[in-house]
Amino acid sequence: MVQSQRILLIDTEEVIPGVTKLNLRGRLDAPSALMIDNTFATMAGAQERLIVDLSRVSFIASAGLRTLIAGARGLIARNGKMVCLDPDPLVEQVLVRSGVDRLVPICRDISEAVRLVSVGDAAGRGDPEDDPLPFNLEVARTMLGVRRVSAWVDELAILLNLSGETEYALRLCLEEAVTNIVNHATPEAGVEQDTVALLLLANASKLRMTIEDRCGAFNPLDTPMPAPDDPAPEGEGGLGITLLRRHADEVSWERHGTTNRLSISLPR
Repeated sequence: MVQSQRILLIDTEEVIPGVTKLNLRGRLDAPSALMIDNTFATMAGAQERLIVDLSRVSFIASAGLRTLIAGARGLIARNGKMVCLDPDPLVEQVLVRSGVDRLVPICRDISEAVRLVSVGDAAGRGDPEDDPLPFNLEVARTMLGVRRVSAWVDELAILLNLSGETEYALRLCLEEAVTNIVNHATPEAGVEQDTVALLLLANASKLRMTIEDRCGAFNPLDTPMPAPDDPAPEGEGGLGITLLRRHADEVSWERHGTTNRLSISLPR
């Protein structure tokens, strides 16, 4: 049995021949996940049919989700099967909202779990990297909102296992886009909630983002795209949007009713 500094316990037991139950107890937060990553991967790597018992896990964060995803992908690559057993309702909510249940099905009782890993389709509804996986965030149209966007990118980079290059491009595009809205957009009269809404759809090859605000019509792409050999601009105008456009595969803007919608696509 392995015990982390945050009191996370991990052990295994054989349910029936060929089916192993991996038991987790405690908080599956970032420090705990770091402590058990190698142990979990080793235990999962030695199995073909694995049931992960989350009934005594009281909390799970993005780092814990990453541990489960890595273990599941390793099993699936060897034609193995993995399910989660009886998570706490709040833990289950995180699994569903993050899309991890697409990769690792959730079972309510041990008999159902054994059946799924033994004969059923325990590959879930598709790897979150194969089917678009949605992430949403709404922030105030302030520089504090920009800081929250940066923290969100930290979370996404862990959960989606982004490369350093992709994380950098995602952070730059989102921060530049939201900062541009904060600094240059003008609120519409009568709009009660001055916020910016972000939606990210992630699959195996693309990150697709939409950024919406309800300010007056404002197209940041009206600024001409400079040629690569043009001299650097003397002021700040348009520099951030130029950086965004050069990092993204596709960028477009539209006015949808009373909403500005900026769409951005990045390679994974």
